[in-house]
Amino acid sequence: MNSFESASPETEQRQREQKESQFNTAPRVNNTVPDTKREEERPSTNQKSDGDVELDAFPQDPYDLSYACLLIPRFSDHYLTGDITLSLPVWMKEICVSYGWRLESVVIRPGYLQWVITVPPAANPAHILRITRQHTSLKILSEFPRYKQQNLSGDFWAPGYSIISGKQAQSPEAISSFIQLTRKQQGIY
Repeated sequence: MNSFESASPETEQRQREQKESQFNTAPRVNNTVPDTKREEERPSTNQKSDGDVELDAFPQDPYDLSYACLLIPRFSDHYLTGDITLSLPVWMKEICVSYGWRLESVVIRPGYLQWVITVPPAANPAHILRITRQHTSLKILSEFPRYKQQNLSGDFWAPGYSIISGKQAQSPEAISSFIQLTRKQQGIY
């Protein structure tokens, strides 16, 4: 059809549809720009008075892995009580954000720190625990000198750790067994 001929409305409609279909492609994702929806869905911490921190849930990548992790203080008389219970959840969140992990929950009891974390499949659980214990030890021993007086190692946490796969927190029985085994290996009891 040349420019002097008039087209029927049906022909014009078909031509528009063809042009539109030529330019309709799947939207491109730019990974360098933050996804505003994901920012809105980020977990927010809601601290309870008993030392537990609940985090708001949001959709998880189906390939991510979750772990319930547990650390205990190196000395059995170093209790996680008082002001440290306010700082630990903040530090845990900072560590997770820094390394691209998602903190699902934090439980702080006088004798242990337990948290549930979701990580990409390539993340090594031993590496996660090593990083977490290094950063938290550094913060605890520098900001709470009462723990540093007795502990000369530079590591606030007892040797070893407990980690299980999944989002389910470790049972009280499993935690108690881990604590007894660790203390026995330390020669404490």
